[in-house]
Amino acid sequence: MKRMISLFFALVFVLSAVCCAASAEETFTTPYFTMTLPNGWIIDTTEADKAVDEDGMQDLGIVYEDKDVALVVEAGLILYDEWKDFSLWNASEAEVQDYVDTVMEDFADDDPTCLGIVKAGQIPFVLIHGTDEDGEYLYADTMTNGYAVILYAYVEDERENLRPLTERYIELFKSILATFQPVS
Repeated sequence: MKRMISLFFALVFVLSAVCCAASAEETFTTPYFTMTLPNGWIIDTTEADKAVDEDGMQDLGIVYEDKDVALVVEAGLILYDEWKDFSLWNASEAEVQDYVDTVMEDFADDDPTCLGIVKAGQIPFVLIHGTDEDGEYLYADTMTNGYAVILYAYVEDERENLRPLTERYIELFKSILATFQPVS
């Protein structure tokens, strides 16, 4: 009988370990924030650099599903001097709406649709859907003291062809955004 009980507890332990391992998550860490990704995602920071490109953006890395057709998320940071006294993190509803309107104007050529505000705790992200010459994408940003964390998401196949965004990909991106935490 003791052997059966021991075997039972050993089996429960092994199954628990397997389940925990299967639900493990990945953490995308930058000097400015972290985000939690589903298990099995690839994190590539080889191109991340402290240098700023011609558009003023610092590349923070790229993350993507390890699948033949995958959601890809590119992260960056950009400083906007004209917004240095503004933060979405403590903005009024009217100020948030003004910011959303500005973002929508910036993407006017891509027929943008505002999908709303996604919150990571108290931190709001403006989320828009657009379509450019390459295809559909999602754009999210949050702003504090002139620094915008920018995230572009799109669906790509193994040949780097863009695929349409489905509701599953949009919801997956929202769930990743919701895990955003600034590095203190």
